Amino acid sequence: MKNTAKFLHLIGLVMFLGGILASIAMNIFVGTSTDATLIFHQRQFVSAISWTLTIPGMWLVVITGIVTALSGKYRLVEQRWLSAKLVLAVLILLNGTIILAPLVDQVTGLAEQGAMQDQLLPIYLQLKAKEDMHGAANFVMIWIAILLAIFKPGFRRD
Repeated sequence: MKNTAKFLHLIGLVMFLGGILASIAMNIFVGTSTDATLIFHQRQFVSAISWTLTIPGMWLVVITGIVTALSGKYRLVEQRWLSAKLVLAVLILLNGTIILAPLVDQVTGLAEQGAMQDQLLPIYLQLKAKEDMHGAANFVMIWIAILLAIFKPGFRRD
């Protein structure tokens, strides 16, 4: 069971980070273009990536991480790095599920409306900036969680 959870944890991490990196690549590809049709097509890819890779991968990482932690040698209370990683996991889930997932749909919907009108709607850029900010926050938090898992700092008081 423990090896299966670790394997699924790795698969989830690849999905999660791969989805994020693919979305970043799509943003770089579009750059500062204001072509509403191009942006709508890009948003279709970002939405598909989010709903098939990023969000399921995020949930898989957190669930299998909890299973692995509970079945492992580390005790949550005794290992501060593991407690910090759990807090980050909860923050990532909340940000990704409650804030980012709805934003992805809203921004894509606005891009579709803009493509139909052949111009970006003014609110599009505001919501896209908000989506980018929350996406960057999740990206930073997942890297911190990865570093915690690799280095397992003790957070000792001297």
